[in-house]
Amino acid sequence: MASTIIQFKNVTKQYGQDPVVLDNVSFEIEKGKFYTLLGPSGCGKTTILRLIAGFTEPTSGEIFFNGKKVNDIPANKRQVNTVFQDYALFPHLNVYENVAFGLRIKKMKKSEIDKKVKEALSFVNLNGYEDRDIQDMSGGQKQRVAIARAIVNEPEVILLDEPLSALDLKLRYQMQYELRELQRRLGITFIFVTHDQEEALAMSDEIFVINKGKIQQSGTPNDIYDEPINRFVADFIGESNIIQGTMIEDYVVEFAGKRFACVDKGMERNEPIEVVLRPEDLEITSPDQGLIQIKVISQLFRGVHYEILGVDEQGNEWMVHSTKKAQVGMEIGLRFEPEAIHVMRFNESEEEFDKRLESYTEDESDGK
Repeated sequence: MASTIIQFKNVTKQYGQDPVVLDNVSFEIEKGKFYTLLGPSGCGKTTILRLIAGFTEPTSGEIFFNGKKVNDIPANKRQVNTVFQDYALFPHLNVYENVAFGLRIKKMKKSEIDKKVKEALSFVNLNGYEDRDIQDMSGGQKQRVAIARAIVNEPEVILLDEPLSALDLKLRYQMQYELRELQRRLGITFIFVTHDQEEALAMSDEIFVINKGKIQQSGTPNDIYDEPINRFVADFIGESNIIQGTMIEDYVVEFAGKRFACVDKGMERNEPIEVVLRPEDLEITSPDQGLIQIKVISQLFRGVHYEILGVDEQGNEWMVHSTKKAQVGMEIGLRFEPEAIHVMRFNESEEEFDKRLESYTEDESDGK
């Protein structure tokens, strides 16, 4: 069973009289997992990274590392290394000396430094690059050097502050795979900061979705994508159709002027709610076979699918991802399964949301 390596208890961070950056945040990080802090610019994700690293102190609350409070422990005393967005490499030093820098500071023996540097470079597939000047390295190679410099010190946690943002798209995808595989081989806890939701879904064991200084939702990529807790999460993670509706009773929801079977329960009768339907969960049919009918207003070809926009009789806009082509101006039907309908309560906390999901699981185990 994984053990907790980092814990935040009611941590708040505010700079002077400025608005609060982090607002009473609590969470736990387990050893050996790949975590992603995901959110828009200014949401507080980089501040969490800086608090873990020891670059700044919380205004209030407690931070624990392996069960020990570290609020006042300086950065150089923590078993943490950071890979920055600009890599922060020394341009006047070659690859070997960049990686060896921290070990030299520790006054380690030359033979031990040599062994550790070569092992670290081997881990990131840079064997033979020891004498290469940093200025002569590509963006992807520089990132590998920065990671080698981080892992050579054998930290318990590696923090990565948007390290892929400066790379072109193809190299970015390649480095996503490499980083994920590297984390698995090392078994070190990685905490990765990004605003790119596709990146977070592809790489993470666990995701913390952050907005306005609060963790909106945490969980596995599948959990967060399939069961978003509120409109912000649903809208930020992937494309979503979010429609106003009413929870008529357990397992019956009304939206777009019609009633549908669903798999959600535990709400008040006739409670106003929001419904999420992912574009890929909508099947195009003829109008008479559709559960909902829409008029197509635009269509784009996205390579692997068509992105179709349409409007229903109630004025709700719908996005559909399909391999079937439609024509602008035509009427089409949409079909979907009850499992594709995700109902969101207004102002539901993550704790309340989790309890509701647990009740579904209990009902399934009881055969209900």
